[in-house]
Amino acid sequence: MPDFLDMGAYGSFIWTAYGIAALVMVGLFVASWRRLRAREVALADLLETFEEPTLVRPVGVPTDDSRDDLDGRNGSPS
Repeated sequence: MPDFLDMGAYGSFIWTAYGIAALVMVGLFVASWRRLRAREVALADLLETFEEPTLVRPVGVPTDDSRDDLDGRNGSPS
């Protein structure tokens, strides 16, 4: 086992490189996770902004709702 860890006198270089690579990968994971959480919060805030129902209907669909005829152009409501 000590021969494996020494890696022919290059062990200090190899294990340092592995350690730096592991730290970089952990850092990327943490940064991605934080960015995901921030965007989820921003999306939730954006969705709360548009929670109010709208009165948008398809064009040409008849309706019995008198609120749609506020200017009187469509004739009297039935």
